[in-house]
Amino acid sequence: MQGAKPIDTIRVLTGEEAIDAYKVLSDESRRQILHALRARRMSTTELIDFLSKQDPEKEIKPQTVRYHIKELEKCGLVEQDGYEPAGNGDSHIMQKLWRATAENVFIATGDMDELPDQAESELDRTLDIIGTMKQLGFELKDKQEMKEIAEAMTKRDKIYLRGLQFAKESLGEICEIDPKLYMLFRSILSLVRLEQNDYLDYWEISRKITDVLREAYERGKGKNPRVY
Repeated sequence: MQGAKPIDTIRVLTGEEAIDAYKVLSDESRRQILHALRARRMSTTELIDFLSKQDPEKEIKPQTVRYHIKELEKCGLVEQDGYEPAGNGDSHIMQKLWRATAENVFIATGDMDELPDQAESELDRTLDIIGTMKQLGFELKDKQEMKEIAEAMTKRDKIYLRGLQFAKESLGEICEIDPKLYMLFRSILSLVRLEQNDYLDYWEISRKITDVLREAYERGKGKNPRVY
């Protein structure tokens, strides 16, 4: 990945953040932009050229591409990463460069009811879960196993969200708190305030997910490239 600074290997989105990202990535052009920005930094002009090559018969308007970039930026999927001279490089006008914030995005949403309906093929292109797992050294049996993992994560997230609202309300009463401490105690409070049955279910589901992923990693160890 070429850029002024390295990007994360993987980013996991959950809860409302995951739902927002899912909706944004339901648009094919945005998925194409995100894919391009995983490879290198690009300007809006370069992205227009890139999209035009993907579908030569489709008119690509600059304002539409700028809108797509802003939507991706709102979700934290892309970010500005420097400037470069516009045109052939001899211009005094500088244009923004954009890049993806992570090489792979894993979406584990906690409220599937809020997601728009999509065909299974669209879902596969959006999440790209299988490819991410392989890059990280996991060898899943098939897509059915991946589906079961995703469903388990969804169920676990729904439980977590029951305690999240209380956590936000409690932390909202504190006037000043370090952002890192806020995230730490939000996670802690979201779990400790769960009802006993929910608390036990949360950790039971987490254990099952971990067991499946450990087995998948053992199968893939030595076969798939390691990611640094």
